[in-house]
Amino acid sequence: MEIDEYIIKTREYFHEYPELSFKEYKTADKIEEELRAMGLNPKRITETGIIADIKGKGNKTVAIRADIDALPVTEENKVPYVSRNEGIMHACGHDTHMAMLLGAAKMLIADKEKLNGNIRLIFQPAEELPPGGAVDMIKHGALDNVDYIIGQHIMGFLPAGHVAVYYKEMMANADEFDITVHGKGGHGSAPQDAIDAIYITAHLVEMLNTIVSREIDPRDPAVITVGTINAGYRYNIIAAHSKLTGTVRTFSLEVQEKIIKRIGEILEGLKSTYGIEYEYEYKKGYPVLINNEEISRDIEEVAEKILGKENIEHPKPDMGGEDFAYYLQKIPGAYYFFGASNITKGINSPNHSPTFDVDEDQLYTGARILKEAAMSILNR
Repeated sequence: MEIDEYIIKTREYFHEYPELSFKEYKTADKIEEELRAMGLNPKRITETGIIADIKGKGNKTVAIRADIDALPVTEENKVPYVSRNEGIMHACGHDTHMAMLLGAAKMLIADKEKLNGNIRLIFQPAEELPPGGAVDMIKHGALDNVDYIIGQHIMGFLPAGHVAVYYKEMMANADEFDITVHGKGGHGSAPQDAIDAIYITAHLVEMLNTIVSREIDPRDPAVITVGTINAGYRYNIIAAHSKLTGTVRTFSLEVQEKIIKRIGEILEGLKSTYGIEYEYEYKKGYPVLINNEEISRDIEEVAEKILGKENIEHPKPDMGGEDFAYYLQKIPGAYYFFGASNITKGINSPNHSPTFDVDEDQLYTGARILKEAAMSILNR
């Protein structure tokens, strides 16, 4: 079987049998099976995390990472390889990440005599579920004796055959907050005898949105999003309690700490004004993903040779989060985006959508970029 056909077939297998974060047992079994068939000796260093080494000449080692988990999304695509696991879908493209890394491994093995060093393949669980799988992989030796690391993410916003390169900051701090407002319930006809948790929560949401618009320097990117609000019992009952959750995205520690403090101050103000009680929990998530500029330029040079300069993009940093950031805190490396959409084929849904899909004709190119970028870094 040709490598391009192998990558597509393997991707479709993973797509049919997705598994959630930290539960990727059959996925890991399949990865190990494929690696052993290539003559490699994979090691399961966490329950579902795998590494495998391709030995070349020299002591330098470049790691290539692919994440392997799926999302709790019910697929709506009408394709032969539709998910068979109800309510679970590879809606973020991790099926392609695994397949492209396996394809790159085949190509690297074929060129093993040209390797001026070693390649480590990292198949990481649970990118989608904080605290993520990267920290545990690092703890159990994924980066031991590794000098550099690279990775790619397939993206629905980017046309197929395009690569987005970021020289420094690429993705944001990705944090979470949980707030519970405790008021005083009562009858809907007598608001004077109650403390309306829904009314106060509406004020809270409005005030949260003014933090970024009126208190953060507009030159410092920041996002506050309230994602859920749950409150109330019945149409004629004033709610005693309200719970909301949301996310904060920032690129600077100073801005992150200011937002944490201001949310608490706003809640204290509402307590003083309306007599509420509250619970406030702020959870710091994945840190800022900061690329090494030299490694990013190595990747860009390879992608330009394969795809042409006109297909290389340099977007502004993305407000999404990614636990690849933890690897980059330890060793030099870079992450980049690879295009998935093809409007003429009807493939144009965003990542995490129930209709997300990719232009499979580009997967071989993605594998080539991984392979040749790793070799270029070894030759630096």
